[in-house]
Amino acid sequence: MQTPTSRLDANHTLKLLFEYLTKIASLKSFDAIIYELANMGRALASAERCSVWVVSDDKKFLQTKVAHGIDAISIPINSGIVGDAVCRGKNIILDDVYSSEKFNQNIDKEKGYTTKSMMVIPMYDNKSNEIIGAFQVMNSTSTNGIFDTHDLEYLSLASTYAAETIISAKLSSEIENTQKEVVFTMGAIGESRSKETGNHVKRVAEYSKLLALAYGLDEKEAELLKQASPMHDIGKIAIADSILNKPGRFTMQERNIMNRHAQLGYSMLQSSTRPLLRAAAIVAYEHHEKWDGSGYPRGLKEQDIHIYGRITAIADVFDALGSERVYKKAWADEKIFTLFKQERAKHFDPDLIDIFFNNIEKICAIREKFKDSYKEEAQKRETGHKIKILGAYGTKAKGFGTSSFLLSNSTVIDAGNLLDALAEDSLHVENIYLTHSHLDHISDIAYIIDNYFSLRTKTLNIIGLPQTIEAIKKDFLNDVIWPDFSKIRLPDSDDMVIAYQELQLGEEYTLGEKKSLQTIQTDHTVPSCGYIYKVDESAVLITADTYSLENIIQRVNHDKQIKSLVVECSFPSEMQELAKESKHLTAKLLFEDLKKLQREDITLYINHIKPQFLEKIIIEIEEFRGDFKPIILKDGDFVYF
Repeated sequence: MQTPTSRLDANHTLKLLFEYLTKIASLKSFDAIIYELANMGRALASAERCSVWVVSDDKKFLQTKVAHGIDAISIPINSGIVGDAVCRGKNIILDDVYSSEKFNQNIDKEKGYTTKSMMVIPMYDNKSNEIIGAFQVMNSTSTNGIFDTHDLEYLSLASTYAAETIISAKLSSEIENTQKEVVFTMGAIGESRSKETGNHVKRVAEYSKLLALAYGLDEKEAELLKQASPMHDIGKIAIADSILNKPGRFTMQERNIMNRHAQLGYSMLQSSTRPLLRAAAIVAYEHHEKWDGSGYPRGLKEQDIHIYGRITAIADVFDALGSERVYKKAWADEKIFTLFKQERAKHFDPDLIDIFFNNIEKICAIREKFKDSYKEEAQKRETGHKIKILGAYGTKAKGFGTSSFLLSNSTVIDAGNLLDALAEDSLHVENIYLTHSHLDHISDIAYIIDNYFSLRTKTLNIIGLPQTIEAIKKDFLNDVIWPDFSKIRLPDSDDMVIAYQELQLGEEYTLGEKKSLQTIQTDHTVPSCGYIYKVDESAVLITADTYSLENIIQRVNHDKQIKSLVVECSFPSEMQELAKESKHLTAKLLFEDLKKLQREDITLYINHIKPQFLEKIIIEIEEFRGDFKPIILKDGDFVYF
């Protein structure tokens, strides 16, 4: 996979965002804000020019006061490529704009400019979900001269933040509201680095104001804290991804690096003379201090900790514990409440803990109002299809399920973690497509039959390559290891509990209207296959266990319907010989193979990591991934395509 050298890496992108949004916070005119947003869009997308278009109040026109190289203009809302993107609510990438009948070539002729490539992204008001305008960039400065999905991702990030800024700036001639939105945005950037959500900072802000008012702060100061609290973790922007997103426990060195984010956040904000940013500096600096003096970075104690820090500490910890993160599951409320009571006068201000519990119903109402649902729904709208990961890991362990993919209520690929993930819903599984015969991919066939035998009304179809079916008949469901359910009838039926169906490599099998599953050969120690699951005109390729990716990459390179690729990475690089012998991949082997991938629009997912090596493998993935941005799957995640 080749990426032009002029494209931005993640850290440079975040730095650019922070620089521009900080600059925007000091601006006082709508035109100046729009101008800097255009500059930001041009820089992030590596383009020659950028225009920021805004929908007129009567929704009949698109207007721009900033279009690099073009005077301010107004066009009908359905006019041209930008109008098409806005009216249809679709992102548009064109490698050759002259091939589009909607492109107005007269503008180029008038300005003596040649437009080649173009990308347009609508901007949304998140509250109303209405389109308020669009980012338009022209002529990629990358080495191949075209925009791709990476540019789309960067500009989409900019458009999300720009939309909020534009809305705020339009609503008030005073720039104060815009500054508040920018502060929130910068806080959201810090959270997005750690795969948290913008809703986390919204919830912390709302909790903080509620607690501040109940504590006795006046409305003005409580509102100031609400607006400042989203910046509590802004220092995370300077922490490496390999540490920030590490599952499991930190080493002592990693913990020391992570703890620096409080000091870093304070250093970013301390020099400002604006009340809002001064308050944000206090929050960033002191929200990890503890009532008993055991916190960081300065070990402050009791009233020496600013009230802003004491309040934000409770708001942040409550939301963090109750939210799923890359390194943990969400805690149950009772567990959180028990901890808070134990930490009264230790971690937390005792008076504030009492206030917290006296207002717990209001706090839970805030959590429900701003719950984390928008990210999944936004991605679902963007990509259209998804499958759920029932088991994401390379073996069973406490809290880790092994290979299983839920295609629908009745159909799964592999049966490593059906019972724990689906519970009684496993009763509805009718078709299990197997990749191969190893136990971690077939084990729950036995248990979903055993647990719900008396409730089953339909035959369970075991579907796989002939060698896989033969192995299960001979060595698993054989009346020795487990009953041969192909000879046992369902309760109150003449049908057998299970039936076997053999597949052929390369064949495509219909699952329903516009849905199919095609086998593709993989390289493992036993006969094995991966699957291409297609819905409408989009597909995902699941490799399952494999060593060589040669035919997988060839297929992905030539089949543009494949939008996502799920690959395994079982062992750390120090166990490379074992990986080769057992026909599995390490991070190093995986990304060496993926260099042959010629498509930049593929979403890469990684599964089948052995839980005992999870931390080490994640660090190695970060080391070897190059320009890829892989998503490491967990139980319960979704694969989008």
